[in-house]
Amino acid sequence: MNTELTPLLTAAVAFGWISGIVFTVAGIYLSVRHRRMHPLLLLCISAISFSWIEAPYDWAMYAQFPPALPRMPSWWPLNMTWGGLPSSVPVGYIGYFCLPAVIGAALGRRLSARFGWRRPITLLTVGLIVGFCWALVFNAGLGARLGVFYYAYVIPGLGLFEGTLHQYPIYDAIAMALQMMVFAYLLGRTDGEGRNLVEIWADSKTAPAERRRASPCVPVRIAASRSPVSW
Repeated sequence: MNTELTPLLTAAVAFGWISGIVFTVAGIYLSVRHRRMHPLLLLCISAISFSWIEAPYDWAMYAQFPPALPRMPSWWPLNMTWGGLPSSVPVGYIGYFCLPAVIGAALGRRLSARFGWRRPITLLTVGLIVGFCWALVFNAGLGARLGVFYYAYVIPGLGLFEGTLHQYPIYDAIAMALQMMVFAYLLGRTDGEGRNLVEIWADSKTAPAERRRASPCVPVRIAASRSPVSW
């Protein structure tokens, strides 16, 4: 493993911080512009909220990071990754999950519109393919192959480059593919008004409250319109 912070490791750390900040700022901007919580911001919050799973994942997948990577302080929750959790991981989860989700949703909607394919099936299929390819490029290529992290053990018959320093468990890509199926569907499935499923759900929760606030005025207006003027 690399004991010095090489240009590749520096680029990996920079990607984690920059991508996470960019997507979060974009989500906040879109939320302010549309005057409601934008799905992209919700996806950013969702991604960073389950970054706690990195340590259990690393133990389950026998993943190890080079010692040169900057680490979280010892008091960080679930800081049980070998050598400590890399400092760019929590924020990096945002870019790692948001980028393929946005690509899958945009590509699925475009293919559905161009070829007339059913949007739900198209989004699920494209999300599956994009997620699988993303994991292969990012985890198997940039990660295991170039030395950003390593997998000490893979299940026999379910890995690439088995028995070498750069071995990669293919079931990691399958898990990512299933996640991107869900994210691409949530972002890309829209109704006649252009709202995706997250926005439809949000409107269903806010609309009843608005109707309740407006309902006391309705009987008064009706009564006033029907009552005879006696003065």
